[in-house]
Amino acid sequence: MRALLLLAWPAATSYLLSSAYRINDQYWIQGLGAGAQSAMSAVLFVLIANFALPFLAAAGALSLVSRAVGAGDAEAADRASRCALGLAFVLGVTAALLGPLATEHLARWLALEGATARMFAEYLDAIWLSSPVLFVVPVLDHVLIGRGDTVAPMALQGLAVVLNFSLNPLFVYGAGTAAAMPSAPLAEGFSRAAEALGVEGLGIGGAAWATGASRAASLAVGLVWLRLRYGTRLAPALRVDRGLLATVVRISTPVSLSIAFYAAVYWALFAFVLDDLGDEVRAGLGIGFQVFEGVAFPTFLGISMAAASLVGRAIGARDRERLDRVLVASKRTALALGLLFAASFLVLAEPVAHLFSQDEGVRRETILYARLLALSQPFVAFETLWDKVLMASGRTRAVALIQGGLNVARLPLAWLLAGPLGLAAAGVWIAIDVTTAAKSLALGSLARTGDWRDGDRGEPAESGDRGRGRGRRAALHS
Repeated sequence: MRALLLLAWPAATSYLLSSAYRINDQYWIQGLGAGAQSAMSAVLFVLIANFALPFLAAAGALSLVSRAVGAGDAEAADRASRCALGLAFVLGVTAALLGPLATEHLARWLALEGATARMFAEYLDAIWLSSPVLFVVPVLDHVLIGRGDTVAPMALQGLAVVLNFSLNPLFVYGAGTAAAMPSAPLAEGFSRAAEALGVEGLGIGGAAWATGASRAASLAVGLVWLRLRYGTRLAPALRVDRGLLATVVRISTPVSLSIAFYAAVYWALFAFVLDDLGDEVRAGLGIGFQVFEGVAFPTFLGISMAAASLVGRAIGARDRERLDRVLVASKRTALALGLLFAASFLVLAEPVAHLFSQDEGVRRETILYARLLALSQPFVAFETLWDKVLMASGRTRAVALIQGGLNVARLPLAWLLAGPLGLAAAGVWIAIDVTTAAKSLALGSLARTGDWRDGDRGEPAESGDRGRGRGRRAALHS
């Protein structure tokens, strides 16, 4: 328990700070109206789908780096780190080049129109261009966590969030910050600073540029830390280790697809269910998802990633006793946190809704979302735990099938409850509760019955550059 919590609190804080970008955006754009908050809600699930791309590198990085560290193979950990970071950068450049071509089509698929569609495009186009930075950041976090370092990601996220909070009002409103957000903290000061610097507000797109700029600064510091602290070489390799790259992608692909399915289901909900319920419901979803779940889920994720790091190293060291102790401590912590956040959602629904929206209809829908989603928080805690623990073991295919299948089932159930059964938005949120509980129980059953604890498929990959004997033999045993 002590080892888990020592790793978990910086990891959870790091993920909370990462979530603070979206909370910052959701807070600062309220001065642009309900249409902007509805647009941000739609953008959120495009960003989740985008996250599937860097996860083609991130999941493999955590699994291979943690097991290499557990096995005492520093060179293998270095190679896996470089491979994953390089892959993330290439994917980010590709997204920056091709993403803007898809923006208009995405707006149509999500059934967005008028000013909402325009603001959606403004924000998303700026995010696409920031992709090379935004894709490398989560992979760097996974590399560091795989090494057992959760303090550095936390510090880097803290730096970026402070920058983001300061840049958001300058980039969104400029000198008009005080007029648009009179009750915001330091609004007058931001207005004067923007006027002195000659910074003009860019509207909702400015929030995206603030995110890109703040993350770029933290990424630069993080890469320097990785080089100085762990000796990881950052210069691109002249020759790609295709065997290692294949292993990273193979481990990561099921997780990446699971994330993509999750986002696709919400896209379909926007297009076929939420479209008939209006901007207030979509805005309520955005605030509820980004603020309430934006605090709860990163906390669950911090515990789960700490558990995954300890599990990966225990598997690498063939220490079954330690592995079992980690799992017991993790389950107790997940249960306590799930119950805590369930109660928090119920108590804080109304005051938080009033803080994040000036529109009464949006507040009403936010409160409904938070109170119904409170029911599923213990299940979310265990779903996240088993997902990350099994990911660290390299068992990602079965997890993806469970996650993907039940995420897809969410769509017809939401349609049935919201439409034919007449529950409207409440029906959609109940469908999310039911499918979340099903995922949690199915993953828990897989974790209890699988043979993943034995580590028979969990050896870190080795490079093909070290001779055909030792190097090739692990090409890709995992």
